[in-house]
Amino acid sequence: MSTQSLKPWLLVSVLLNVFLMGGVGGAVYHWMASAKPAEAAVNQHGLRQAMVKLPPERRRELRQLLRHNRADSQPLVMAGREARLGVIKQLEAPTLDRDVLVTELAKAREADMALRALVDTTLAQFASTLPQVERQKLVEALYLRGQGKPKEKLEEPVADSR
Repeated sequence: MSTQSLKPWLLVSVLLNVFLMGGVGGAVYHWMASAKPAEAAVNQHGLRQAMVKLPPERRRELRQLLRHNRADSQPLVMAGREARLGVIKQLEAPTLDRDVLVTELAKAREADMALRALVDTTLAQFASTLPQVERQKLVEALYLRGQGKPKEKLEEPVADSR
C-alpha cells in the first residue's frame, strides 16, 4: 500500500480515536460529578435511614437496644412468617377456604402489629435519651421522608413584625 492510500485510513482512525476518548472522558466526568456518598447510594428506609443520620455513638446505642429486644421479637417474627406461609398455602390451594384465609391474614396482621409496637416502644425509650437536635434528625429520617421539610420549626419562635 502506498502512503497515498493510507492517509484516509489514518485520518478516519485519528477521528475515531478522538471521538472515543471524548466519550470515555465525558462518561468519567459525568460519573465523578454525580457520585454520591456510600451512605446515600443504598436506598434506606425507616430505622436504617435514621441510624445513618445519627452520630456513631447514638447509632451504637440504638443497635444495642434493638439487639436486646431481638429475643422478644423473634417469636413475633416467626408467627408472622408462619401466618404468611398459611396465606400462601390457602391462595395456592385448588379450592380456596375463605374463612381460613381470613384467619391467617388476621394472624399475620396481629403479629406484625405486635412487632411494630415492640419496635416503637424501643424507639420511644431511645428517643427519651436524645437531645432535641438529634430527635429532630430522627423525625426527619423516620417521618418526613418524601414530604419535604416543614416550613417552620416548632422550637423557633415567630418574630413579631411590629
